[in-house]
Amino acid sequence: MNELSAWLAVNTPLESEPHKYIELFANERMRLLGLNTLAKYVERLNLDPREAQILHQHVAPPETWLFRYIAAFDVLREAILKSDHSKVIHVASLGCATGSEPFSIAATALSCGLTKDQFQILALDYSDDHLDITRTGRASALAQRTPIPKWANEFFHPTTQGQLQLDPRGLAMITTACADLATWQPARTYDFVFCRNVAIYLNSPTKKRLGRLLGEMTKPNGLVFLGHADSLSLEDTDLKRSEIDHAFVFFKAKKIPQPSTPVWGTSSQPQSIAVKSTITNSPTRSPAIVMAPPIDLFTQAQIAADSGNLAAAEKALLAHLAIKPTDSQAHVLFGCIQMAQNKVAEAERSFTKVVYLEPLNSLALLSLAAISDLRGDAKSAERFRDRAARTVVEQRLD
Repeated sequence: MNELSAWLAVNTPLESEPHKYIELFANERMRLLGLNTLAKYVERLNLDPREAQILHQHVAPPETWLFRYIAAFDVLREAILKSDHSKVIHVASLGCATGSEPFSIAATALSCGLTKDQFQILALDYSDDHLDITRTGRASALAQRTPIPKWANEFFHPTTQGQLQLDPRGLAMITTACADLATWQPARTYDFVFCRNVAIYLNSPTKKRLGRLLGEMTKPNGLVFLGHADSLSLEDTDLKRSEIDHAFVFFKAKKIPQPSTPVWGTSSQPQSIAVKSTITNSPTRSPAIVMAPPIDLFTQAQIAADSGNLAAAEKALLAHLAIKPTDSQAHVLFGCIQMAQNKVAEAERSFTKVVYLEPLNSLALLSLAAISDLRGDAKSAERFRDRAARTVVEQRLD
């Protein structure tokens, strides 16, 4: 796999050391394309941008779901409510994948009573395919793993295909851009920057550049949201980690001097948003490193599912459910994974258990409707969809 490693190093910002799953993927692509040597596959990558993007998407899968790390959105909402609404708030979602993160950000802003003229989101990703999905404003069933906060419920509407549609007012806040974080140069500074679980896929030079970029593009008193698995060196910035559990948020306490070799051009710094810091001061400054906390079994299952490793996801879920057999969200994810493997009967049992545990779970009801459609049972499908529609109304009344 040395040839593939060399190609990744030259042509992508990704970690170039192939692991076993990439080797298996490359072998499968070679089989499908009728190529009998790795050299011919690498040649195909050089000649076919579409094939190169397919590999890129496998190495860095579009791992995303609505309101991932709900504590981060509680922090964001509090900061928005305390902000000066006479000035436009600018947010960047870097590595937005298929849009669940910017959708969650937009719903948070809507819950604070803001409009597209007051709140603007840049959704940036390397893949036009991902951004095409983002522009629809629809979140798939697999993106609905975390319960949506009550304050955001009214801004998502279920579709007949089991998706959730973002309110048009929220979608109007989002602007998409296709770019590579290894070379991207932002045109402005931002009040809030989301770059969560992106660095884990990047090579060392790109990680270093990204750490500096996050510091430079964030306004004084702005917030940077990272992921549980990210490990970025932030010693060249004024970003300091807050002590808020499970939010993985950094606070830019003050404007930093311009570095001798800036990542991007100098820019004026607009007035910042005032947010109360929860940072613990230390007498000596050491490099700020984002350390990954222990990952629970359910999160392990989510990450494995996003990476396409469904067997590992099932194994982690079985272990999790042995400890927490009534965790409805785990049963929802199990059902989604089973559907992805065409295990329809097993998925039906999982979603039925969810409805038993949580009668107002619209995702499980819509999934059961889809399974009824597959069986040709139109009456049952209609009944499940009617129940799902009623649950949305009941949740909003609550």
